[in-house]
Amino acid sequence: MIDLSDRTNCFYWQTDRNLTPEDYDRIFLKRHEISTEKLIATIKHGLKTLGDITSIVIDEPDENVVKGNVNIVRKVKINGKPYVVRMHPSGVKNGYFFSEKLVLDLANKNGVPVPTVIEVHEATSVEDMDFMLMTLSDGITMDVLLTKDKTYEGRLLIDCGRKMASYHKINVNGFGPFDNKKAKAGKLVGIHSSYHDFIHAGLEENLKRLVKFEVISQSLADSFSHIFSIKNFEPADGARLVHNDYADWNLLTDKQQITAVLDWDESHAGDPVADLACYSTFYNIERMEKFMEGYKEISILPDDYDNRFHFYRLRYTISKMALRIKRYQVDKDNVFLLEKIEVGKKALAEELEWFGLKE
Repeated sequence: MIDLSDRTNCFYWQTDRNLTPEDYDRIFLKRHEISTEKLIATIKHGLKTLGDITSIVIDEPDENVVKGNVNIVRKVKINGKPYVVRMHPSGVKNGYFFSEKLVLDLANKNGVPVPTVIEVHEATSVEDMDFMLMTLSDGITMDVLLTKDKTYEGRLLIDCGRKMASYHKINVNGFGPFDNKKAKAGKLVGIHSSYHDFIHAGLEENLKRLVKFEVISQSLADSFSHIFSIKNFEPADGARLVHNDYADWNLLTDKQQITAVLDWDESHAGDPVADLACYSTFYNIERMEKFMEGYKEISILPDDYDNRFHFYRLRYTISKMALRIKRYQVDKDNVFLLEKIEVGKKALAEELEWFGLKE
């Protein structure tokens, strides 16, 4: 069993796990090869809250559900009623489903459009699978829609900003990733005592990896280390709910607005500006103008926003580039991944300029 449940030393858990290329191949690339029959048997065995199960029908994966990096995501009908199930592959214990359930409950309570978690199942053997059963939200993923028709982009970006700002008003305890063991007992709390500890988790290894694969030089890695040693930002108004993976593929839409915010697997207690910086690493920074228009309808940016934004953006870019480079070693034909590597290189160059550094 590969236990990925302890996130103490993780800034971004997929980046900061000591997984072999074979582990990445099995977990990330081959998770959708598990047979429908096994998925059905696992669900039927694990579910306890729905009573007698007379039928389970799992849809074939479509363009709306195959974007996740770890979870097997399927639309499923149980006794004729539609749901969504998110499952970890056999032999992998991620251990964040209980935290996600409390986060979704909290978000829903505060008016954020999210699915409702029906049940969380923990694997009882190596062949069993952890899974979470949720309600099915309406809409199409934003990235799928915009691939077909870009005319909706401006309107939706504004509402994306509004939705992010709405959950940034939610106060949470602790800092960094949530403690899944405590979440199982009904308590949502970050595992760190300061945001500084979270920002520095995994940093040294991330930089070493980028140097090893010649993304940056050792002298530049030293410069980055120096920046993080002399700068520190704690959340201005206490820790707030941060999604940490807010992107088009995790947002559902009816073409008019965002109908659901999905996949809270990376959520944590932290600084809202970090969420904005994380979002910017997925896209060219110019795309944020419409997004920020909606965000600022709901929230006021802190006076030191620019300094915070670029500090966090540099940290996220380092982490995400370290992950993309590792995944590239076993998935070199992935066009989407190659595109994101290029976006990351541009983001690094922009942050070099901001901090007055040269390669």
